[in-house]
Amino acid sequence: MKTKPDYWYRQSAAAPVRVVDGQIEVLLVTSLRSRRWILPKGIVEKDMTPSQSAAKEAWEEAGVHGDPDIHSLGMFETQKWGDICSVEVFRMDVTKIADKWPESDKRKRRWFKLSDALKEVHPAGAAQILHKIALAPRRLTLVRHATSSRDDMSLEDFMRPLNDRGRRDAPEIGRRLREGGVQPELIVSSPAKRAIKTARIIAGELNSPKAEILEADEIYEASAGELLGLVRRLPEEKRDVMLVGHNPGLTDFANLFLRPGLENIPTCGMVRLAFDALHWRDISPQRASLLVLDYPKKQSGTT
Repeated sequence: MKTKPDYWYRQSAAAPVRVVDGQIEVLLVTSLRSRRWILPKGIVEKDMTPSQSAAKEAWEEAGVHGDPDIHSLGMFETQKWGDICSVEVFRMDVTKIADKWPESDKRKRRWFKLSDALKEVHPAGAAQILHKIALAPRRLTLVRHATSSRDDMSLEDFMRPLNDRGRRDAPEIGRRLREGGVQPELIVSSPAKRAIKTARIIAGELNSPKAEILEADEIYEASAGELLGLVRRLPEEKRDVMLVGHNPGLTDFANLFLRPGLENIPTCGMVRLAFDALHWRDISPQRASLLVLDYPKKQSGTT
């Protein structure tokens, strides 16, 4: 018989992870009564999403902050309060570890290699969920600048601004990226006027306060090989990056990884790639997969 309100039986858990020497480690905590190793978990707060609630539990029970995925790894069940609790699990890449936290006097915490965490975590259903954890892929979003104006023929190519269509298309693509859950940690843009304006408009639509915009001179008129060299030198701690540039280099660069290749990335077109690679320097066609291909006219079915 249930001894608690119904909403108590819907819970979320964090799977706090970090990568050490190329291996995934999972942070577990001890339960209050049995002292078995468990994932930080708790009731889904009424004013929070399950993912946000999991992050809250990770702080209160394990003393860690991080970036929880918005998509769950899955769900397991556990017996509690006279009935079955359903627990949804969210991977959380840890960014900060505190020495003191709300339940530091009640629980122990320990980092386990993933293979060991699978053996130690309770209940068995939680171990089945942890089996789904893998290295988070590196994600690269390629965006060609929005349409620019050629009205003033006295302007150098570098200084051409966006035209009316470009100023409409850039926020539209930004909105689509946001709705697709894209939140880059870094935006690297050509400093050409039409490209950096596109980057800033899209960043505003993404509403991603963590993303910084860097201007890279070498993107302007870069070849595919030059863009590859730039990407392979990206900061290792940035796993999700957006690159805003120009054709033909951008299309040629995308085609290093796509089979079949693209004839052309239209203005304000976007190609989002994932790489199963530990380091940016390791990206290759064999490690690449296409996540999204989009451009402003695609929704209407025209090209």
